[in-house]
Amino acid sequence: MATAPTYFSRYGGLWIDRRDFEDALVERQRKGEISKDEADQVRFFEKNGYLILPGAVPASACDRFECDIAAAWERGDERLLIQNPTEYYGKPLAAGAPRVQTRVVDSYVYYESALDLLLSDSIARFMRIIFDDAPLLFQSLSFEMGSEGALHQDTGYVVVNSPMELAATWIALEDVREGSGELIYIPGSHRMPEFHFSGEFKHWSEPRDGAEQQQQWIRLLGENAERMGLRTEIFRPQKGDALIWAADLAHGGSPIQDRSLTRRSLVGHFCPNRAEPNYFAFRPDRRTKGWYRNGYYSSSYYEIPQPNPPQTATPESRKRKTSWFNKLGFGSRKQ
Repeated sequence: MATAPTYFSRYGGLWIDRRDFEDALVERQRKGEISKDEADQVRFFEKNGYLILPGAVPASACDRFECDIAAAWERGDERLLIQNPTEYYGKPLAAGAPRVQTRVVDSYVYYESALDLLLSDSIARFMRIIFDDAPLLFQSLSFEMGSEGALHQDTGYVVVNSPMELAATWIALEDVREGSGELIYIPGSHRMPEFHFSGEFKHWSEPRDGAEQQQQWIRLLGENAERMGLRTEIFRPQKGDALIWAADLAHGGSPIQDRSLTRRSLVGHFCPNRAEPNYFAFRPDRRTKGWYRNGYYSSSYYEIPQPNPPQTATPESRKRKTSWFNKLGFGSRKQ
């Protein structure tokens, strides 16, 4: 009888979070499911908690999205919601809205140019490998300026029913300049000791846990990093580069030194299609998924105009779909 795999986290995780990860990786490579280069990428990601994909998306794709979002900022697009760090639901994006510490949420629902970036071949391919499933894009944030966000782990705020089955990507929409409030991250911090809110929860809830636990968690991130000898890195990418990070990688925004500089970026949060974002539980009207090229997408803020592809596909349609995945290098495994 096979022994059930064990994980680094009490909350389980992806196959790369198993303690027998290396054996599982070798077996996948032996079966031809992933290439040697992909195996090297996954091994680096498992060890460090992040992966940089230089030129993950073409500069022209960044320009298309930038054109769309710049027009929205200038003329307004009240289909879209913007938030500052203290807001949850936000307000419609009106012409002339302030851009400092403001983000546009889930622009991919209305802008295909955002889907082209977030579900690009290289990003979606890596997500599929670590998820062992089609990726579900369920949240995005686009920024004009640096966020200056405090150091944190996504699991504290981005809630999925299987907490560790989560990954994110940060795409540079321009060459990021020194002093613009660059993204910072701590390699290896995804394996720091876990913090359990109220003794049992992976995510923070203000009514349940209070502000003191949040501050304790943030403080321990820094203390554990220092104790483990982990160093903070600054991400200063070129346009089109992408950083992908694991659920528990500590990251944040550095202070903006030059307020004249922009730091245009697009962030996406993903889980495997088998998992469920938290809003699926309390917003059943937001469970609808769309499909775009390489993966699914949903949103807690907006209705999805394009429904899910049929789940009861005919043998002929399955054959066409499998052929399409093979052309992209995804192999013949079913979703």
